Amino acid sequence: MQMIEAALAFAITMLVLSLICSAFVELIHRIFSMREAGLKHMLGQMFDQVLSKYISPSINAAVAVDNTISADTKSKRIGELLKEARKGFVERMSANRAPMGVQPNATPVDSTKDVEKNPSWRFGLWSGRDLSSLSPKDFMERLGSIDLAQAIKKANDEANKLAERAGTLAADAADAVLKDVAQKFEGLGKEAGAYFEGRARLLSVVVATALAFAAHVDAVDLFRTYLRDPNARAKVIEQSEAVTAQYKAAKDAADAVKTLVPDASAAPADVKKELEKLQKDWQAAIGDTNRTVKQYADLGAPLGWTKERIDAADMSQWVWTCPSQPAGGWQTPWGDCKRELRNVWFQVPTVISVWFFLFLGGLLIGLGAPFWYNAVTGLTNIRNVARDVTGASAAQALAAQSSTQPIQPVTPAAAFAVSHTANVAAPSGGP
Repeated sequence: MQMIEAALAFAITMLVLSLICSAFVELIHRIFSMREAGLKHMLGQMFDQVLSKYISPSINAAVAVDNTISADTKSKRIGELLKEARKGFVERMSANRAPMGVQPNATPVDSTKDVEKNPSWRFGLWSGRDLSSLSPKDFMERLGSIDLAQAIKKANDEANKLAERAGTLAADAADAVLKDVAQKFEGLGKEAGAYFEGRARLLSVVVATALAFAAHVDAVDLFRTYLRDPNARAKVIEQSEAVTAQYKAAKDAADAVKTLVPDASAAPADVKKELEKLQKDWQAAIGDTNRTVKQYADLGAPLGWTKERIDAADMSQWVWTCPSQPAGGWQTPWGDCKRELRNVWFQVPTVISVWFFLFLGGLLIGLGAPFWYNAVTGLTNIRNVARDVTGASAAQALAAQSSTQPIQPVTPAAAFAVSHTANVAAPSGGP
């Protein structure tokens, strides 16, 4: 039971830390618009691998009629037109046709030349302009709205005519080109989804490792503490219900947002508001981290950097400032001041074992909230079963013991009845 409870307390702590890690990962995705960039990359591959063959004949024909340019110039011009068509296709297919607070740079009904590019100074913060996901049905609906649809329809009609001449225009042979485009988009989406999921997991591990170093999540020390300290593990286990409820609420909120809008973050009216929102979210995430570390440290978990842990890790100070002279002036970075007077901004441990244990903690956090949620629920069930088995064994032992001993009266009336019966049944006569 002690080992099970220690593992449960450890899993609860990891679940809390993984929820914090998920918040930072989500902020990074939003800041760099990684989901939108992933969809655009997939659409670009869809154009290169599938759709370019339908538009290439018209581009080649348009360039071939110009006899005033050389063959090399024609080839170069064809490449430029294909590149322009690719850019227009990606931007229009990924455009949010009804963004909140901003105007889209392009929509599917716009021509390729009307596609604009977000200025670099925006840093992609107006993520509401672009979609982060696209179903096969939505893809085909949008594809039917752009100029490329004419070339695809022409190829589809020709395929239908060939099938009709061959006498095989059945339900499975009709619209073969459209079906091929749709299924290739779906297949490419699954492959791209697997790739981006792996990349997201890698990002999660990197963030989790940074969190482990920042919050001193020594996995081995953490488990040992829960194993030898019954008070610490009991206090942490008491948080189980609240932590699992927090995980369910976060998951339900994320699922609800995804069903309403394709992007998890609503686009604001301008870049300044988006920057302010991201800044507040980032500060809130850091605040939650500090509060969580302090809360669990107060419960007895060995989280957070104390003076003893800093000394044990033999920290190497990399970035620091010296107290300003006079007071209130500019602080001197990397100044020549005593070590105990430095305001340390960044330092790293130099003890190899500390690196190993903290890195192990980061890897465990990086397993993700779903993994640790399942671990918490599973260990809770095992703990409850173990308790029931212990209770049943005790009850059976008590019943066996009771069956071998005379039943004693337990109420005053029963005591009177037993005494009276014994007195009446006693043999007559006395001293």
